[in-house]
Amino acid sequence: MQSAGLTTCPSLITPIYTAQMSKHHAKAIWSGSVPTGKGTLQLGKSGPSVPYNLKARIEEEAGTNPEQMLGAALAGCFSMSVANLIEEGGQSMDGIKIDTTAVVTLAHTDEGFRINKIELVTTGTVPGMTAATFAQLAQQAKDTCPVALLYASANIFLETALAS
Repeated sequence: MQSAGLTTCPSLITPIYTAQMSKHHAKAIWSGSVPTGKGTLQLGKSGPSVPYNLKARIEEEAGTNPEQMLGAALAGCFSMSVANLIEEGGQSMDGIKIDTTAVVTLAHTDEGFRINKIELVTTGTVPGMTAATFAQLAQQAKDTCPVALLYASANIFLETALAS
């Protein structure tokens, strides 16, 4: 059963989230040429805005970039999925902490720039759980996390408009 686009734990999610689909917004504005221009990424309809530019993308300077946003989305979704699977298994959530870092690699290939690798590094604080069980749940979360699935098989719909 799917609920709110999530599939990892229908028994826990269904009573809380009854919508069949959840839509979330983000916005990007870019001004100028790529080498010297700048942009703003806005999270949510009224969420925080963060600057981005080419140097932040290529040289890890101040600001953010699309790859960091992708990594944050994956790390966040993955961590929630791991926690959900732990809870679904009957584990008390007292003292549980899932700390995940995603390293997104943007490589220049013969075809152009490509994201060719994402490394997920996760550390769990789960009292009473074995490392093998945690590793198994983390793998299951990686295999079912909606953001990870998107990266594997997305249909991207494009709507364009030209402002006058």
